[in-house]
Amino acid sequence: MSVAYFTSEEHFSHFTDEEHPEHAMRILAIEQELKARHLWDQLIHIKGEEATIPDILRAHSKGYVDQLHLIQPEHGHIYVDEDTQMSPGSLRAALWSAGSCTSALDALMRNDYQHAFVATRPPGHHAEHKKAMGFCFLNNVAISALRAADQHHLQRIAILDFDAHQGNGTIDILGNDHRFMICSSFQHPFYPYSHYQEGRYNNLINTPLEAGTGSATFRAEIESAWLPAVRSFAPELIIVSAGFDAHRDDPMAELCLLDDDYHWLADQIINLATPRSTPVLSILEGGYHLGALGRCVAEYLQPFVKHKA
Repeated sequence: MSVAYFTSEEHFSHFTDEEHPEHAMRILAIEQELKARHLWDQLIHIKGEEATIPDILRAHSKGYVDQLHLIQPEHGHIYVDEDTQMSPGSLRAALWSAGSCTSALDALMRNDYQHAFVATRPPGHHAEHKKAMGFCFLNNVAISALRAADQHHLQRIAILDFDAHQGNGTIDILGNDHRFMICSSFQHPFYPYSHYQEGRYNNLINTPLEAGTGSATFRAEIESAWLPAVRSFAPELIIVSAGFDAHRDDPMAELCLLDDDYHWLADQIINLATPRSTPVLSILEGGYHLGALGRCVAEYLQPFVKHKA
């Protein structure tokens, strides 16, 4: 089966100023690198859809969603928090970002594809049940995971988050729900400073990494903390919060992963998925050095393209 690549031009509607690290060139940088490596034509390209309100309300409160509609500016931009800019088209882009993820999920559940990668923005894993933060408005991973559980009746869903920043929003929404296993690696101590909450959740595997952590330590931590636990959990679906800001060139963190580490991560995920033909849904999160982002996404996708299981 081919690898499905979901995106939408609606991401351009979310306009951030030129100094903001989360901007439209991130998606274009990925596209350019995939074309340069001749991976682009090996992907099945699918335009996403706008998310439905019932899907959104599984993860977020109605009051919060109503508030997002009310505060959306008519021109210019506002700050929803100290990091998160909102422009007139931001909510539309967020809805299309989330909807692209649920569309990809449904395609996997129909067995159209074994793996899908969703390259949209704004990202989502910092968005909590009632709170926007960290460049995120709607939690794409949590929305997709809850749809998988409620609409597709899956009972075991593994969420793997290798972004440099802990996926606090995903944990806030899905924490202590036995249908989900959440594995999160991240720089610590570091934004969003939520690691202290670990003891509150019985379905969370935290993998904190010191600033300066490189490939060898990172791989050893994943091999010891994540892989045996996920195998034992035997997930029916794997959802990946695919953040690429742990790369050594990224300006938003102080971890020192290399391009090949993302190829290695994909290999490990494929090894987890293959025995039961488990579908894998990968959703773009962070990654703010355009060159490193493009290269690392290409490295990550290459094993899936080659595998085609």
